[in-house]
Amino acid sequence: MKKNFQFYIILFSFLSLFPSLNSCKNAQESSVVVTENNTIKKTVKDKELEITWTQELENERLTKSISRDTVQLGPDVSFNKDLYKITNNKSPVYPYLTDFGSLDTSNMYNSVKEKINQFCQVFSEYEHSGAEEYFSQKYIFNYVFFVKDFEDGWNKYFNTEITEESQYFNKWIFGEPFNGSDIIQIPVRFYADCGTIDVTVFLNPSGNNEFYQITIDRWQKV
Repeated sequence: MKKNFQFYIILFSFLSLFPSLNSCKNAQESSVVVTENNTIKKTVKDKELEITWTQELENERLTKSISRDTVQLGPDVSFNKDLYKITNNKSPVYPYLTDFGSLDTSNMYNSVKEKINQFCQVFSEYEHSGAEEYFSQKYIFNYVFFVKDFEDGWNKYFNTEITEESQYFNKWIFGEPFNGSDIIQIPVRFYADCGTIDVTVFLNPSGNNEFYQITIDRWQKV
């Protein structure tokens, strides 16, 4: 019995050495990692010291507001009439659609724009309820003809039905207007899910900007 007890004591003492071995191993690995990290840092530091940095040429360039008037030509650039047109052209540039025209509406009166927007909104709805009120009573027959041409064209080119829950158009844009002494002429493009429709609206420039006529210029199915 005594021999067995001594044997267990020796065995326990031998096993207790393993954590120390593992600790030594982990300590060695940790020291290796630290050594590698220090080596990398030192290499990066040495590379930074080898680089020669120069002073930026225009350190205030990105902090200054640059406008067309402040741009100066270099001494090696010859000034001619074509360059003069470019540097002195301060008018804004508006987009242009090949099959529609310019989208420059800068000379469209606010009252006219508001009225056409209201008409387009009403006319886009099912049965166009209230759209006829935008026409002059003297020319109400032009509205009747326009609606007939529109409905016939819709069935012919788009072949779709509009219900009370839907509408004809989801948006529209205006083209560059013509402002005359007796008439205002404005192109309008309507966008539908099935295509686009280009029309021209003719208004009375005086009074309440009543509509004279609307003509359908183009159907485009998508």
